[in-house]
Amino acid sequence: MAKTNARAKKVGSAVAAIPAALGLVSGIIHGGGGTSMVRGAPSAITAGIFSPVCSLPFGRVRNPPADDHCGIQGGSSDPAKQDESRAKNNFCAAMGVSQVVTYRELIDLQAQSVNMPKSIPNRQVVRNLGEGKYVSYIALIRDAHYSDVAAGEAVNCNIPGSSTNDIHIVLMPDPNDTDECHSTTAEISPHYRPASWTPENLRALGKPVRVDGQLFYDGSHTPCSGSSRPNPKRASLWEIHPVYSLEVCEMTDLNQCRNSTNPADWTPLDTLLSSEHK
Repeated sequence: MAKTNARAKKVGSAVAAIPAALGLVSGIIHGGGGTSMVRGAPSAITAGIFSPVCSLPFGRVRNPPADDHCGIQGGSSDPAKQDESRAKNNFCAAMGVSQVVTYRELIDLQAQSVNMPKSIPNRQVVRNLGEGKYVSYIALIRDAHYSDVAAGEAVNCNIPGSSTNDIHIVLMPDPNDTDECHSTTAEISPHYRPASWTPENLRALGKPVRVDGQLFYDGSHTPCSGSSRPNPKRASLWEIHPVYSLEVCEMTDLNQCRNSTNPADWTPLDTLLSSEHK
C-alpha cells in the first residue's frame, strides 16, 4: 500500500478518532458541555444508542431504526465479537490522506491472513496487517444488496430488515470478469446512512467507482478457494468497511479512472444523484 492518494481529506476530530480506531471507546457520556468518552468494561456502552465519537465522514442524519437501537459494540455478549463490531463501526479512520489500495494488495493481505481464526480475541494481529487504515479503492460495482435482512447480524444487534443492516457491495477488478469469486467487498453501515445510498442507486451507476473507507478484516466469512465457492463469494476477506464516501468516475474505462489525476473526473455519489433528479 505504498501509493498515496493525492486528494487531501478533511481531518475529523483527531483526539476522538484515535480511541475509536483502536477499539478503546467503551462508553459515551452526554452533558451540557458536549460529548466525552470514558473507558471501561464493554458493558458500559449504552447498548441501544449509537453515538459517533468523531466527525462523521458524511452528513450527520440519524437513521433511527439502527441508531436508536444498536450501540457501537453490536448485540453479541462475546468479547471478541464486540471488539469486531467496534472495528466495523469505526467512522474515525479518516485522518489526513487516504492510501490507495489495489486489488493485488487485497489478495496479498488474504494470503498473509490465511491461518487467522474465525474468532479473534485480540484484533491487534489484524491491525498490524492494516486494519483501521483509511484507504481508497477503485473498481466496478457488480451487485449491491441489503445483507442479513432476515435475522440481522451481531454488529447490527441482530435486528432484521433493510434499514438496520449493511449494504453489501460486490466490487470487480476487471470489466470482463463476472465471476464473483474474483470480487472484493465494501460494506455500507446502516448507521447515519445517507438516504440516497441504496442498492438500487449503486447498481444503476454503470461506471467505475472510488470507494473510501476503513480497511477491515472480516473473518466471519470464507474466501473462494479452488472449487470452493462459499456465499457470499469473494477473493479476499479484507474489505472496505464501513464505507465513508463513494465517487463516480466520469469515464467508463476502469484503467483510465485508476490512472486519473484530475479531481474533476470524479463526482460524489450524492452530487451525481442530486443533479439527476433536478
